Amino acid sequence: METAELRYMELKNQICRQIYKGIFRNGEKIPSERQLSEDYKVSRITVRKALELLEAEGLILREVGNGTIVTLNNYGNETLPDVIALAAPSRNPFFARFIAEFQQCVWEHDALLLYVEAPENTSLEDCLYRLYTKNIRSAVVWPDDRGVDQEKLLRLRSIGMNLVFFDTDAAGPYADSVFVDNEDAVETLLKKEERGYGQYLYVGWDNLAIANIRKREEAFLRLCPQGQVIHVPWKRNRQMDDASREEIRRLAKDLTDALILCGTGELAGQTAEVIWGREQKKTGGEQKIRLASIDEFEGAQRCPAAVYSQDLETAACEIYRCLERQSTEKSGWKAGVVPVKGRYHRNGERKGQGKEQS
Repeated sequence: METAELRYMELKNQICRQIYKGIFRNGEKIPSERQLSEDYKVSRITVRKALELLEAEGLILREVGNGTIVTLNNYGNETLPDVIALAAPSRNPFFARFIAEFQQCVWEHDALLLYVEAPENTSLEDCLYRLYTKNIRSAVVWPDDRGVDQEKLLRLRSIGMNLVFFDTDAAGPYADSVFVDNEDAVETLLKKEERGYGQYLYVGWDNLAIANIRKREEAFLRLCPQGQVIHVPWKRNRQMDDASREEIRRLAKDLTDALILCGTGELAGQTAEVIWGREQKKTGGEQKIRLASIDEFEGAQRCPAAVYSQDLETAACEIYRCLERQSTEKSGWKAGVVPVKGRYHRNGERKGQGKEQS
């Protein structure tokens, strides 16, 4: 690239940085050509070329006599998803399975996947902006327990990024969202049993700011108002605290005809360990307890269990289609919400087989 071209591209990127950081705000004027020339020590011709690029991308509007105004637009960006970044704050067994499925989907579309674990001291949005500076314009985000800054998402989209959020719908209207159908998951686990239970217990994390955690608990309380809820203090490592284990152990002793529905596979595995131990064993007497879980869990073979498995293959394909849609629809794009139904099976059945499949 020639030196002159480098200069106006560098200036364009500097202005984009100022827009992302909120220094140049939507609807506000940016400095004049003369001021930009002085501030960045470049010629007026270089400034003019940089502004022409920004105007062509719809990021600014230049009006004679009125200056240059920042215009943030919630549009899809014409950028092929040939290199896709997958950004998340941490790894866990569930997300590792999703990475494998998404990698296969991306590979089949002749694209490359880059996994980025966002550092604790860096926001997801700042992590995405850093990817943008490396010319990566398609990103999939799993926020886990991180908050979402809607204003920064709009800025990222305006400067040229296409975004899809996985496992949450908290990013609308600035990103497509793909996640398990939480309503269907809870309803399926409650209604697929051939008989009703005398007691219903829901075990879920207490961090209701996370969309999936909140929606699953809300669905349980709506569909099973007579049920009891145990809140387990949220930990990113997904380990149940001793007090919660003891509470579940105490309640289980008094259960005689109960369904225990766990909001995640990690909680189900630890609940099974509390009630049935590490080895398969009977609960004794007339006690009848079935464990139900949203997602697979370790130790399911130790107890009577029903599982609603997430269809990660379908979710991965839906995410890629969302990125393609953003690239092709451009100004006509509107954020979509894609709930993905899972598969129901009982302990001892193969997933996807038998009459219990959803």
